[in-house]
Amino acid sequence: SGDTNYTYAEVDFPSNSKVYSDYRVSFSATRNYESNRLQFAELEIPGMLLAPPPTPPPTLSPSVSPTEHPTAPPTQRPTPHPTAAIAEGATAVNTILYPGTVHSVAGCSRVVRKDEILNPSTKKFFCDHLDMPTTDGIFVDSFVVSPSHGKLTVAKELRIYTHNNCANCDCVEYLLEGRVDADSPWEEIAGGLFPWAGQAICRNERGLPIDSTFESGDNNRCYGSVPYPSHATPYLDYKYTCLRTRSNHRYHQIGRMELAGYIL
Repeated sequence: SGDTNYTYAEVDFPSNSKVYSDYRVSFSATRNYESNRLQFAELEIPGMLLAPPPTPPPTLSPSVSPTEHPTAPPTQRPTPHPTAAIAEGATAVNTILYPGTVHSVAGCSRVVRKDEILNPSTKKFFCDHLDMPTTDGIFVDSFVVSPSHGKLTVAKELRIYTHNNCANCDCVEYLLEGRVDADSPWEEIAGGLFPWAGQAICRNERGLPIDSTFESGDNNRCYGSVPYPSHATPYLDYKYTCLRTRSNHRYHQIGRMELAGYIL
């Protein structure tokens, strides 16, 4: 909003999504066509600042007089996952998958407490693979989430809180995908083995409340996380697929799932 303490007029461009570096505003007429003056106090163009473009390639014509004190060589160990810039004004939240969000589950013959996978407690989501087809002998299940806020979001960290029993019911290999609308194809965000795939992880009692932030999960609860610092692509819907449980167990259980990130 403009400053409501002053008089101003505005024109909205809700459907514009093109990106520009420079702008030009032309005034084709004033209220009095015979006037040769144009006056206004201030011009504002609200919008979103995007990350700067990559630097250009090095010149093919180097300087004939290079500096006597060149810069130090680049680091031999650059970070494999540089932090991606996020548009100014984005809201950081502990999970972009709001409780009460519409979601569907596939690959389960029986689902118990479907909604608890997103609610802020460890009441536990339960999936039974009995009589379901397998992929190369492996049980696979997935669910699709369409956040109820209806806004584009950027995922920055996946958190899985453990359930109360059955360590072999934990998912140890996953795939996370996103899409911009229901008519668009799914695009891979991340996937692979979870860090806890080959080790024991502590258990949460059922029904414990979870108090987390954007920066961190609830450190009073048992959970594992996978960060995505270089991911910056916004999506509307998300699809989480459990590609394999530990020991290919018939059951898949989750205490709670969070996808920390930004709402644009």
